[in-house]
Amino acid sequence: MKIRIAKNSGFCFGVKRAIKMAEDASKKYDEIVTLGSIIHNPQMVKKLEQQGIHKVNSLSEIKGRPTIIRSHGVEKNTFNKLLEQNIEIVDTTCPYVSKTQEYTQLLGKAGYQVIILGDKNHPEVIALQSYSDGNTIVVKDASELPDKKFDKVGVISQTTRNIEDLQNLTRELLPRCRELRIMNTICNATSIRQKATLELAKESDLMIVIGGRNSSNTKMLAKISGKYIKTHHIEVAEEIDKKWFKNVENIGITAGASTPDWIIVEVYNKIIEYLGNHEKKISKIEDIPGLRSKDER
Repeated sequence: MKIRIAKNSGFCFGVKRAIKMAEDASKKYDEIVTLGSIIHNPQMVKKLEQQGIHKVNSLSEIKGRPTIIRSHGVEKNTFNKLLEQNIEIVDTTCPYVSKTQEYTQLLGKAGYQVIILGDKNHPEVIALQSYSDGNTIVVKDASELPDKKFDKVGVISQTTRNIEDLQNLTRELLPRCRELRIMNTICNATSIRQKATLELAKESDLMIVIGGRNSSNTKMLAKISGKYIKTHHIEVAEEIDKKWFKNVENIGITAGASTPDWIIVEVYNKIIEYLGNHEKKISKIEDIPGLRSKDER
């Protein structure tokens, strides 16, 4: 039986950066909070709390304490209120998200009807809307477009969306507007993880997708994998059912961009335990066999 992990599984650049900035800030300040979850992984958020980095959900809960801006960013008005209150800010907004905010503001000021491809309830998308001065429409895919014609349309994507969804949206919009401007703001790390997950799913009998259930990019990995093979989306190793591996030869593992290495290792070791190979347990993610790239096969 083979167990392999998709390339680039786990923390992306933006998440690594955010966690490091938060941990460094916790050493500098006696009390520090994050406005919302810094990343979409409950286990990592809990670990940060144990280091004295506590999550608050509103401005009123900050009470003058230094504040970490989550990797998904916050609404423009919220950021400005923190500045007005002279709150010490540690801005861990992913640079790719910050760039998307800049594009949204640019399109809004230029008079474009901004259409955002994304989840309207996701914090990244909620923040994005605030940068276009309210002139936005949020759709999860092309089917949610309003039945109308447009003059000038600017398309922005949530950074963790799928490129095919963006292509379908722009294809549907093209005959409906006089001018169409597209900003491909899907993060490269997202695209790489999705491609690697797809390749592994096609060569597996079962896929385990590891990451927070509130993580958009993890849910997208599960969706992509689920189109090809039986897929289980889990947060922690304890959720694994031994029955999943009956009559299975090739097991694939992938993980979202906000999933810590230690959780991936725990999942791998739990699978090994269920397969009766206790002596093959590992201590670091690099020891998990990976899917070779097409060039190496």
